[in-house]
Amino acid sequence: MNRSLVVWGLGLLVIGPLWSGVGHASGEGDVVRVARVPEFDGPWVRVAASPELPEINSKRGQVVDHCFFRAKNGRWQLWMQIRDTAVGRLFYRCEGGEELEAADWTPRGICWRADRQCGESCKTGSQEFIHAPYVLQHEGRWLLYYGGGKNRDGKVQISAAASDDGIQFRRLTDDKGQTELFTGPGYARDPMVLRTDQGYVMYYAGDLKKQGVIAVRTASEPIGAPWSDARIASEGGVCGTGATAQQCPFVVHLDGYYYLFKIGPSSGFKTAVYRSDDPLFFGRGDERLVAVLKAAVAEIIREGDRCYLSSLLPGYEGVAIRRLRWRASQ
Repeated sequence: MNRSLVVWGLGLLVIGPLWSGVGHASGEGDVVRVARVPEFDGPWVRVAASPELPEINSKRGQVVDHCFFRAKNGRWQLWMQIRDTAVGRLFYRCEGGEELEAADWTPRGICWRADRQCGESCKTGSQEFIHAPYVLQHEGRWLLYYGGGKNRDGKVQISAAASDDGIQFRRLTDDKGQTELFTGPGYARDPMVLRTDQGYVMYYAGDLKKQGVIAVRTASEPIGAPWSDARIASEGGVCGTGATAQQCPFVVHLDGYYYLFKIGPSSGFKTAVYRSDDPLFFGRGDERLVAVLKAAVAEIIREGDRCYLSSLLPGYEGVAIRRLRWRASQ
């Protein structure tokens, strides 16, 4: 696909280096660029299994996405997207302790369901649909981004909510009571937001002309400021080119470079990692590929000096984490 054909009205935003969850740089003059390659470092630890759902009289569903964050109480939180329940797709919360690397966190119950009055999950019949939570801590609040499914016009949206403690969230709505931040391109889902020196960047999955893409938008603030038009951050490569072949982006900044983690179909357990000095573009195909890891729907989590990668369990039966090290590239 010609890159010039898939830019939707966004001029290039020059973004300076900043600590973004893995590495740190205090300013452009302080950066010593070191190209690195992520590698596993230790065994998998299961933190949650697909939960029982007696509150909705449902069988166990399948865990198909998730996010990690620490709440105000100091405890780690895991939100999982569960599909194939009696009501459709929903979010379920598990709570860990103050240390991330512990097995089998405490189930806390269903924490989020679609709200059609707010324009979510419209035109999906009796089955509710919300998709892929991500939480960003910002100025004493926890901001939740998620796929809100089809709006009243049948377009697929990204939605948002907020919390003062990282436990109880409330929807952020516009003057019409809708949670929509924007729609498209195509089936917009899997949002992730990165803070930079000059603003905020949202990465998410979408599709254009039946080809999956990782799209990107920018804003001066993570909530309350308009998001730019979308452009393509990544497409094609080992993950494929089908409409659902580009999914679950997660980006970290380390030693002057940005690293994009993305997957194709989640059942393939193949996470592709791309390195770029431009946070808005990670190449066409595999021109900037640095690693392929056996994991699905990966998030990168930092706790102190340790770095972890998360993954779905085979059969969509839960979530596990594994330590990650960043080897300097030859």
